Amino acid sequence: MGRFRELRASGGFVLVAMCLSTFTDNFVYSMVIPILPYLLMNNITSSDEIQQWTSILLAAYGAALLVASPLVGLISDRIQSRKSPLIFGYIAIAVSTSVFLFGHSPALLIIARVCQGLSGAVVGVLSFAIVADTASPEKRGEYMAFVSTSYTWGVISGPVIGGLLFDHFGVHGAFAFPVFMLICDVILRIMILEKDREESLPPLAGEEAPLLPPKDGSKASLHLRDFVDMRFMTAVLSEITISSILAAFETTLPLFTMEAYKWSSTNAGLVFLGISLPSFLSIPLSRYGRDWKRRRTIAIELILAFFPLVALRITDGPSPSHQIGFIALVTGAGLFLTTSQAQVMAEVSDAVREIEVTRGVDPNQRSGMGTGYAFCNMAIAIGQFVGPLIAGYARLYLGWGGMTLVLGGTSAFIGLLSLIVNP
Repeated sequence: MGRFRELRASGGFVLVAMCLSTFTDNFVYSMVIPILPYLLMNNITSSDEIQQWTSILLAAYGAALLVASPLVGLISDRIQSRKSPLIFGYIAIAVSTSVFLFGHSPALLIIARVCQGLSGAVVGVLSFAIVADTASPEKRGEYMAFVSTSYTWGVISGPVIGGLLFDHFGVHGAFAFPVFMLICDVILRIMILEKDREESLPPLAGEEAPLLPPKDGSKASLHLRDFVDMRFMTAVLSEITISSILAAFETTLPLFTMEAYKWSSTNAGLVFLGISLPSFLSIPLSRYGRDWKRRRTIAIELILAFFPLVALRITDGPSPSHQIGFIALVTGAGLFLTTSQAQVMAEVSDAVREIEVTRGVDPNQRSGMGTGYAFCNMAIAIGQFVGPLIAGYARLYLGWGGMTLVLGGTSAFIGLLSLIVNP
């Protein structure tokens, strides 16, 4: 029994549980993406209106995520257990799944997406914060890469499996798989045995060590103003950019492939594999992340993403060569975006640890990680909110080529800005 308790409290078990939690939450969020146009067709007939409602529904998720994330972060830093609030995430995602099963009007779909946003706030903040609290500095980058990869695969594999299940089994059959995953997720969440926050915190070393000496005196926790830090804010800005582009893909790729290539929802979902497959490279890359400046790597990858993003403008045609080029360029963009996103998650943790020591936070009461990842989750939320709107309306008024130019230009600009202000 003692060995079983040690297993439940081990960093490896916590990592597995949080990876499954992150994957499940984002899988349920994203599996409806290729299904939404077909659900909306029951109430809306205009193609332009379907694109607008698709953008609104994705933006509703981002708005709920944006509002709820800071509350979750502040609460989790001020209570003894980070595990307890996870049950609220389960309740929210259960409600959203039920609404998708039994209500298909635009109003009900908005309610479902808002509940998914609330769940995303809880899981997104707490999963990364719990892993950051339990991982050693040497392992933190690698652990964050695992959680980030789970996040990416949840977001990207959802449309693939969701479209496949919907094509063969309809709405009710499509949601049977996520219901099973939710049950497994809840079991693992309950089994986690948290150590005292004080015991789980590893010492600071290496790249985490502050560049400036700590201030005299100490305090129990960080204030919001303490997070106005160049290193931390650069990581947050990078996450906004990455999340915006990925959310823009989620909004436009299914409808674009339906119109340009006449693909089914299954084929439209499969194209997201091109984005998710390169994310596995973030795990080996993260092992060496402490040997160089992560923020520099993130900035360079954002600049390199400009080229495949802008080149997508030449794929607007029905021929097989256009389709092959489309898949190759989406994969190239996915390589730079997903691997840089994993580095951002590790960079946020290191930046928070640096802020805590620099601000003189009591080492036994380090309580800023939840708030740090709340900011990161808010960055994702901003991206989930503005990305679909910008991409949807850019494609509507500027066309496919104009939209890809906007996305690529934004990525390159933020990458260059990051290199200048935080080299």
